[in-house]
Amino acid sequence: MSDSFPAIKFRGQLRPSQVQVREVAAQQLARGEHQLHIVAPPGSGKTVVGLYLWAELIKRPALVLSPNSAIQSQWAARTDLFEADQPMSGFVSTSPDEPRLLTSLTYQAVTLPRRADDGLDHAAMSLWEDRLVEKGQAQDPAEAKVWIRDLKKHNRDYYDERLAAYRKSVRDEAGLAGESFEMLHQSCLRTWQKLRDVGVGLLILDECHHLVGHWGRVLSDARQYLDDPIVVGLTATPPDGDGKIPADFQRYQEFLGPIDHDVPVPAVVRDGFLAPYQDLAYFVRPSEAELRFVAQADDRLEEILQQVCDKPYDTRANPNGKNGSNGSELAEEEDQPSPERPALQHVGGTEAVYHEENPYEDLIPETEPEVETSAEPEVPTVDEAPRVKALVPWLLETLEKRRHATSTFKSWSSFYRRDPEFADAARIFLQIRKVDLPEAVPPAVIEGPLEEVPQIPVVIPVLDRYVRHALRRSPNAEDRALAEQVIAGLRMLGVQITETGCQACASPVGRVLAYSSEKAQALVPILSKEMNALGDTIRAVVVTDFEKTSATISEVDHLLSSEAGGAIAAFRVLVSDKTLDNLDPILVTGSSVLVDDDLSDRFESAAKEWLKEEGYEASLELEQETGFHVVSGSGRDWCPRVYVEMITDLFQRGLTKCLVGTRGLLGEGWDANKINVLIDLTTVTTSMTVRQLRGRSFRLDPQVPEKLADNWDVVCLAPEFSKGLDDYARFIKKHQNIFGVTDDAMIEKGVGHVHPALTELRPELLEGSVRELNQDMLGRVTRRSETRGLWKIGTPYEGSSSQTLEMRIDSTEREANGFPPFSGSKEPWSSDSLAQSIGEAIAHTMVDLKMLSKPPEVVAQPRAGGYVRVLLEDASDEDSHTFVTALHEALGPLNRPRYIIPRKLKFVKSNWFSRMLPKMLGQYFEKSENKTVMVHAVPTVLAKNKDSVEVYQKYWNQYVSPGYPVYALRGEGEDLMRGALKKGMSPVGEFHEKEIFR
Repeated sequence: MSDSFPAIKFRGQLRPSQVQVREVAAQQLARGEHQLHIVAPPGSGKTVVGLYLWAELIKRPALVLSPNSAIQSQWAARTDLFEADQPMSGFVSTSPDEPRLLTSLTYQAVTLPRRADDGLDHAAMSLWEDRLVEKGQAQDPAEAKVWIRDLKKHNRDYYDERLAAYRKSVRDEAGLAGESFEMLHQSCLRTWQKLRDVGVGLLILDECHHLVGHWGRVLSDARQYLDDPIVVGLTATPPDGDGKIPADFQRYQEFLGPIDHDVPVPAVVRDGFLAPYQDLAYFVRPSEAELRFVAQADDRLEEILQQVCDKPYDTRANPNGKNGSNGSELAEEEDQPSPERPALQHVGGTEAVYHEENPYEDLIPETEPEVETSAEPEVPTVDEAPRVKALVPWLLETLEKRRHATSTFKSWSSFYRRDPEFADAARIFLQIRKVDLPEAVPPAVIEGPLEEVPQIPVVIPVLDRYVRHALRRSPNAEDRALAEQVIAGLRMLGVQITETGCQACASPVGRVLAYSSEKAQALVPILSKEMNALGDTIRAVVVTDFEKTSATISEVDHLLSSEAGGAIAAFRVLVSDKTLDNLDPILVTGSSVLVDDDLSDRFESAAKEWLKEEGYEASLELEQETGFHVVSGSGRDWCPRVYVEMITDLFQRGLTKCLVGTRGLLGEGWDANKINVLIDLTTVTTSMTVRQLRGRSFRLDPQVPEKLADNWDVVCLAPEFSKGLDDYARFIKKHQNIFGVTDDAMIEKGVGHVHPALTELRPELLEGSVRELNQDMLGRVTRRSETRGLWKIGTPYEGSSSQTLEMRIDSTEREANGFPPFSGSKEPWSSDSLAQSIGEAIAHTMVDLKMLSKPPEVVAQPRAGGYVRVLLEDASDEDSHTFVTALHEALGPLNRPRYIIPRKLKFVKSNWFSRMLPKMLGQYFEKSENKTVMVHAVPTVLAKNKDSVEVYQKYWNQYVSPGYPVYALRGEGEDLMRGALKKGMSPVGEFHEKEIFR
């Protein structure tokens, strides 16, 4: 901080979310940090925050950089909110030639690369020559020179284009090497010199997500040139590394540092500076033809499984002596009883049961006799070599011997930790087929019924390891050929097996679901409902990836037209529906403007008037098509920037009530505060793009203070097929970092805020319930005022996270007509009362064991669909996480817990005497008895020793049921637990640990 810095004060009052940023910044600066990376949504006041940090905290000459001149001017204009002993205008400059105390420029003004000159052209020409030699188009540099000279003489346009490309490559390589300043235009170098002369000690980088590339390279070097100024990065949409040069993305992360504070959108909504919203989803089924195509993927998967399960192999390598056996045949031949299907719960839960400090300490070296695999990645083909075992016996042997690739492990725990994905998938694969696991292998425990486990997440790891660890390593040529057949078949399913593992690749099935023709048809029920609710105030925007889906792939050419999933397909639905046609829709993309035929005359008149008022030189022609007119423009000023501005203004006025466009045009930088319905038909899932798109509907509308925006996703589902949830997975990823309000007035991150039945694994209750879910979503359209109330606008928003457990507990026939075993209990357990009571037992035990500082308030509140959310009020994130984990274990299925404890219910029996008396008197002569109806796990954190278990028993008896805990890992207790599993006395339900914000 400079002692000579003038006394500049903010004349306004910071919003609560801005105060949080100020506090974080003050702490960072006090620690001597020179990086501040702030994420805040549009409308949250990032400009004011940046100026406040400059004027009142950092107090150094500052350079503000913005991506365009409009934002550059905004920074200068907002200094009118500050005051000093002289006019603020004297401290501010927007000219690179006259930097002052605050200089606001564009990124382009300080990063312009130098144009062609001898040095740059020489380097570009050398690079071009090298590339020609590398690609075999020239034998040596001399021949390459001749080739380039000839190109310059006979095709000058192409020569200039390629030379420009190689100039850019030279500049990029220099930038990646930290030499970007050497590639700058002389005017930029002069600007940097002037900025250093005025002592710039603060860089404020607005929309800093643009710095993954050339701008970031220059500014990274500029930081050293300016002698390590403080860097403040501001953005609403932090970038991710997808599609970026790794070195550029790493430089971005190092330059700005980790995100120091992320202002969630709900915080600004609570403050009243963004419009509240609700996230909604509408589910559709593929068309009949699309379903047939999706079904083919299942057929192909079954073919693959049949190939690997029924393949012949050498009986000498088979302990059961049977060729081509499948799982059930193997079990029958060994005369083993088919195990009763357990109520499996959490995939990967075994790791919590088997724990070792060092998972690799028991690794057996390959030199030991029992290791029968080679360390070589390739084995020579040998004529008539024995074939490897079929998939099921290979899995059984692999699990029994705990063998992974070229290594064998002594303990199951070490084997599991080496590859938990395969260990889980292999066991579930066998259990689904009712194949007995080897005696030393514990069963996998999953949440939900075994028959509802999605096939793909189980089958792919199994086939991947079988191909890489067995078929590819076989000396038998037929096994290797089978490996290639499996690999080719899995590509159709969107899975590519490489040398080191498997990864996702383009899936024809996924594309069919993403661009299903039924998605555009969903506009009819959605917009019809919105029109009924909003009337003439409706302002809807439908956003797609493309105007037309031109990037089709050969496998689906017969199924998807060139318009499938695009803006034109959506527009055709609107203009062909009698109700939606009343919205007078307009399609606007980078190359087309289409206007509903009912609107064409009014549009033409309004457009000509607008162009005249704004001083643009352009003329229009309208060509009629079925249901709409194609608008063609000509003249000096007709371009996408102008016509998007014009159509946006006409949309704001209400001339059209529905725009259809592409995310490239209606995404970042496009604003229309009248939007109250956004329908997202795009396939994008990156956090940056999703945030930009959703941000279009959040703007406040001064004329509609009660505005609430509906943000819709349309999802295509065929859950009965293995690849039928691909589009749902995309929907999940979209919402991964989105906050929303729930029906119980919580702010929750992730897809659960849309509906509690929507989970990260698969949508619960969807089969047979899609209609009910859609009706629920459509019903919310008419409940805008209630949803606004859930946001609690004007109340404090702390921004701290807290863990909760959301569950739907399944009741059993055994519990019917039973009551809590306490005197005076007149109501049976409900999901929320049972969860509340078990939560109380856990919380009070944690207090007694000094795990919590004070008795917390346990809150259990119902949600839609029979779900219950349980949380600790006023608890730290760490404490709430410990509590939620413990509650999940207590209410979840038995997963080899250390201790178990029974839950009893009271059952009342009447007799002849009680039945003879009036009911009021007869109840005193009824007999009651307590019966164990369920066995629960004592949470791991409370089962560390006998003393802690006794404390838990005390509170369990007080709040839940009489009963004594039993050690369940051996002896009589282990027998009791196995008996409980066989009798269905292990809890069953749906459980989701979720993060909420307060």
